[in-house]
Amino acid sequence: MNTEKAMTDQVSTGAGSKVLVVGAGAMGSLFASRFARAGCDTWVYDVWPEDVERIREIGLTVRSGDTEETVPMHATSDPREPGIADVVLIFVKYNQTRQATSDIAPAIGPGTVVLTLQNGLGNVKLIREVIPDATLLCGFTTLTSELLGPGHIEASYAGRGETCVWSADGLPSKACEWIVDLLSRSGINAIVDPEIELHIWEKLVVNCCLNTLCAISGLSVGALVDRPEIWPILDGITDEVVAVAARKEIALPREAARGFLRHVAKEARAHYPSMLRDIRAEKQTEIECLNGAVIRAAERFGIKVPFNRFAYGMIRTLETTYAQRRDAGDLQ
Repeated sequence: MNTEKAMTDQVSTGAGSKVLVVGAGAMGSLFASRFARAGCDTWVYDVWPEDVERIREIGLTVRSGDTEETVPMHATSDPREPGIADVVLIFVKYNQTRQATSDIAPAIGPGTVVLTLQNGLGNVKLIREVIPDATLLCGFTTLTSELLGPGHIEASYAGRGETCVWSADGLPSKACEWIVDLLSRSGINAIVDPEIELHIWEKLVVNCCLNTLCAISGLSVGALVDRPEIWPILDGITDEVVAVAARKEIALPREAARGFLRHVAKEARAHYPSMLRDIRAEKQTEIECLNGAVIRAAERFGIKVPFNRFAYGMIRTLETTYAQRRDAGDLQ
């Protein structure tokens, strides 16, 4: 696919597009299932052998409410196997971004559109350093998903959600219109959004609040936000992110940020954020591209962010004491 006409022709059917989803975790699998159901030639790339084997042999099973559906698709741990993709969707964790981007370079040709919908700040820079000449789009999604096991997820967002896309270089692009059309035909509520940086910071508020505090408390989103005593902390984190955004000339009003947090918390009540799952699995979290990124930006501007420092400090303490707490019997 090397021309805009080819993009248009492929979107008109959906089936003509080869999509490679990098990272077959909860969110990558959710999007892969939507592409596959729409008739795209869908591949997932992951280094988790059990996940790849299960999807390759059986398909990806998606639970939604009281129903389950198994969706056939390709799965591989060899990034050369799919060949050149029309779309590469990167959905790995921040600390895996550089390596994963380097791994899947063989799938990126002159006409490939690369899209990141990853959490936090800094992923675009890492991707661009590895594939500087690729057509790179960035964005965010409010959809949520739970990883139940190898090749098995649960779609946990109660509403339609929204997925917003824009060019990583900040300029209008036909690739944005093409990928949004493909997402929409795959059943994903997607829009081209020139104010993507603003909305990425809105999503940053959600992640800095809910990912970290759910991970610290061990609670789902709904169980966390039902506690009235937690809201001064949630609002404190939010207001600090807003203050840093203002110094970066990102117009994120405090009330709008607080309102967005409440909206997502309501729609994602059943969700257990991935950071909580990482802590339970004794893995490295994405804290550095979330509250950690806010703290580093705040330091440059001389802004005090005690609520974000609390959340960051707690997560880093949990991350760095897995063995110690396991030996003490605190980890199951």
